[in-house]
Amino acid sequence: MLRRTEAEEQLCNHEQLRMREEVQITLRKLQMLKSKIAELRDQCEELRELSSHAHTPRSEITDTALQCSKCGRTVEPGQEIVIKDSDGTETGRYHRECFKLLWV
Repeated sequence: MLRRTEAEEQLCNHEQLRMREEVQITLRKLQMLKSKIAELRDQCEELRELSSHAHTPRSEITDTALQCSKCGRTVEPGQEIVIKDSDGTETGRYHRECFKLLWV
């Protein structure tokens, strides 16, 4: 009788250990999923910001934010040359000097 009780206790302890391990594994998986969700939220927010800037009319963008398509430096107002396609969409903005270098 004593052996049976000891065996049952050992099985019970073994079962508890197995259940604890399963719970720990599940908690780790949950934490990984939470991290992935946070990462995806950050990516969505970045895309949302990029999307909102892409649809901003050119008149609302400050002149200081406009950059030369050749050298990447800021183009001073009145010193730029703007290239547009047949639809009137801006395809490039250049300093006068950078634009001259393109045609030399």
